[in-house]
Formats: sequence, structure tokens, C-alpha cells
Amino acid sequence: MRQHMLNGWLVAALIALVCLLGITAYMEVSKDLPRVACVKNPKAIDKKAAQQVNCSTACCNTPAVSA
Repeated sequence: MRQHMLNGWLVAALIALVCLLGITAYMEVSKDLPRVACVKNPKAIDKKAAQQVNCSTACCNTPAVSA
């Protein structure tokens, strides 16, 4: 019975860890999205995604260098 309860707690801890990692990844991606949009398309400053976080002047006024 004790082993069954410990397995349950382990599964709950793993689910919580996956949720926290997912939330952290989502926050980082959503924070970085306007900068990436600005680098890819200098005219993206007019779009809503780029307006949520101010794009730096150097980023938006400089054409993106293609790789």
C-alpha cells in the first residue's frame, strides 16, 4: 500500500514538473516573439504582436540580415 501511494506522489510530481516547464517555455517564447517578428520583418512594428513589447530602435530600424 505504501509503494502505491509513493508511486502516486511521484506521478503527481512529474505532472507538476511538466506543467511548470511548459508554462516557463510558453512565457519565454511569448516574451521573445515580438523581437523575432521585428528581426524577420522590420515593418512588423505595426502589428499587434510587436506592439506588446517595445522593439528596440536598433532592431526595427535596421534591415534584417539574411542567413
